[in-house]
Amino acid sequence: MIPRVIKLPIGKKSFFLFGPRQVGKSTLVRKELAQKYHIEIDLLKRDEFLKYRLDPALFRSEIEFAAKNGKKFIVFIDEIQKLPFLLDEIHYLIEKFKGQLTFILTGSSARKLKRSSVNMLAGRAWEFRLYPFTFMELGDAFHLNDALLKGTLPPIVHENPEDAFFTLKAYTQTYLKEEILDEALVRNVEAFGRFLDIAADQSGRIVNYSTIGRDTGVSGKNIKSYYQILEDTLIAIRLEPYLKSARKRLVRHPKYYLFDIGVINSLCSRITPRSITVPTVLGNLFEHFIILETKRLVHYGKRPAKLFHWRSSQGAEVDLIIEEEENLFAVEIKTMRRVKKADLRGLRSFCKDYPQAIPMCVSICDRPYTAGEIPVLPWRDFFHELDLV
Repeated sequence: MIPRVIKLPIGKKSFFLFGPRQVGKSTLVRKELAQKYHIEIDLLKRDEFLKYRLDPALFRSEIEFAAKNGKKFIVFIDEIQKLPFLLDEIHYLIEKFKGQLTFILTGSSARKLKRSSVNMLAGRAWEFRLYPFTFMELGDAFHLNDALLKGTLPPIVHENPEDAFFTLKAYTQTYLKEEILDEALVRNVEAFGRFLDIAADQSGRIVNYSTIGRDTGVSGKNIKSYYQILEDTLIAIRLEPYLKSARKRLVRHPKYYLFDIGVINSLCSRITPRSITVPTVLGNLFEHFIILETKRLVHYGKRPAKLFHWRSSQGAEVDLIIEEEENLFAVEIKTMRRVKKADLRGLRSFCKDYPQAIPMCVSICDRPYTAGEIPVLPWRDFFHELDLV
């Protein structure tokens, strides 16, 4: 069992734990509950699902009976989005058994819950997200080249590249079937399948909905809704452009990053170590690695930080802007071992508009150095510099 860095209020507070399929939500919760008095309800089991779908009141009756002895206990419900109306019963039970009963509610998506206007427990349950493994969690088992090819989903971290490719192919097909077909999120599944391939190829690039719509054969409006589905089902994160300055007209299109590098490579049919050695591909994947790790570690550390990208109307770009209450970090991401001053024009342009910004470049170099006045950091040092590890 690889330890996770996320800290969950087990037994102290009811909470939702959301995350894409196969990131280890159920495994983590079961490990945490191994020595605790609890009831588990797995809605992936057909009989459990049908029992409570036909008679939601039975769920309440069972929990009330279990609470008769007055002992503190936890109710763990896996895949809560499959029966969202159970949240009304959970609300009632939380209020009735304050101090005695807490709930752990896991699911692969909050979309079905929030879009159907169900009871999200109005602050009675906190919300957390679980991601694929971070480099911190894998420790000595982490190898950057492996992560840039296979990603870090738990089922594939110890698989060889060939086996990992087949696992990831099955994963993407399962995602399309279970998340899209079963939940009826889109009507034109064939068009969505084409879109998903394009979204993987365009991951990390500035998105133009109309252009992708023409390539996919649907409207730009539909493409925007498809990206919203990827966000809501936690398959992609969105980076908005940093727009705090009125002095320059900035490009307003967002960037989307699919949640796991292995999933991206699978959809793009990059299945061998050689397939990611092309400089532009390697650079894009390393950028993904830094941004996805930053997103995960910020969330796990409960940091009130927001992530953006930046591009000026003249085309100057910065890969990652991290905004906190007291700090503004501007980060350029390079796969070069020797970054030169001329390679960091975007950072200098950003700092002219935002003199308070702290510029830095993160790369695959062995030791830190400066390119002009800007520090260039090995990627592990970068996360230490941000106090994320």
